Amino acid sequence: MSTGEHKQLISGLVDEVWNQHHAAAIDRYFGPHLREEVAGHYRQLLGGFPDLQVTIEDDLIAEGDLVMARLTLTGTHTGPFAGRDASGRLVRWSSIRIYRIADHQVVQTWAMQDRLGLLQQLGALPELEPVNWAGGRRAGDGSGRS
Repeated sequence: MSTGEHKQLISGLVDEVWNQHHAAAIDRYFGPHLREEVAGHYRQLLGGFPDLQVTIEDDLIAEGDLVMARLTLTGTHTGPFAGRDASGRLVRWSSIRIYRIADHQVVQTWAMQDRLGLLQQLGALPELEPVNWAGGRRAGDGSGRS
């Protein structure tokens, strides 16, 4: 498969599995050793956020057999999730995911997700003081940095 075909595969996966909520598509997009793990993740997410939608931000990046996706997940917390009863809150969190593709299926995946932000939106954790990691000034601090 070409990198373009790899990107099309991941776009289809996101749309069919996560946006159209077709659980049966997991078998088509994921290798046999990942299917049960992905199905469990699917049940957990859609159990808590039945209206879940996943947006691919910008473009997918592909190199060799890897595809990287920057994702935004949005859903209404209407079912149990992470030990929390439904709150009715609309939440939004980000994820960066890397997929390894072989034989037209995802055979490995890694993810970094904003779980802290998600849990704060659900009311499971307190909001924290913002930190400016880039070294710029915060409004009203008088530092003159920008």
